Amino acid sequence: MFNIAIIEDCPVLRKEFSEYFTESEKIDCVLAVDTVEKFVKYHRDFLKIDLVLLDIILYDKSGIDGIPLIRQRIPESKIIIFSVLDDEEALLQALSYGVTGFLNKNISPAELETKLVYALENDETPLSPVATRHLVNYFQPTAITSQWDLSPQEHSIMRMIADGMSYQAIADLLSLSINGVRYHVKNIYKQLGINSRQQLKSILNQRKSQEN
Repeated sequence: MFNIAIIEDCPVLRKEFSEYFTESEKIDCVLAVDTVEKFVKYHRDFLKIDLVLLDIILYDKSGIDGIPLIRQRIPESKIIIFSVLDDEEALLQALSYGVTGFLNKNISPAELETKLVYALENDETPLSPVATRHLVNYFQPTAITSQWDLSPQEHSIMRMIADGMSYQAIADLLSLSINGVRYHVKNIYKQLGINSRQQLKSILNQRKSQEN
C-alpha cells in the first residue's frame, strides 16, 4: 500500500479523489488539503507519504512555487503535478524544481490510480500526452543551438541549464547520474568557451536576438 497526499483547492475534486483512494487496495490518501501551507502545517513524519499529487493553481501560492516547501518536508517523495494547465513554461519550471510527473485532470480516478501505482512501483515519470509533446519540442535542437559540435543530449542539457534547472533535476529527467550531467556540462562550457550558467544564458539570448 502506498500513501499519497493531495493538494487541490477544488473541494469537489479533492473529495472525489480522496474518497476514491480510501477504497483502493494499493493507494491510501493520508492527507488532502487545499494549499501547500496546510500541507506543511498538517504533515507528520509518521504519515510516510510516498507521493504528492499537486495542483498548480491554488488559492494563495502557486503549486509550483510551493514545491521547495514540500521538498523540505519530504525530500525523497515523488511530486506529480495534476492540473488542467498545459503551459510549456509551467511544465519546465516544475521540472526544474524536481517534480517527477505531470498529469492532466481530464482522467478518471481509476486511470489516475493506475498511473500512480505504475509510477510508484516502477520508479517511472508519468507524463500526459500534452506534457510529452512539450518536452519533445523542447529537446529538439534549434537553429540557435545546432551550430555547436554537441550531442543531441548535450543540446538538451544546454537548454535546461540555461533555463535554470538543477543538475539533479536534469539527471532525473534524462536518467543520468549527477557526475554524468557534470561531464556533459563541462564539455558544453568547453565548446562555447565559457565557465558559468549565466554566460550560457547570455550567449543563447544574444544568438536568439540576432536571429530575430
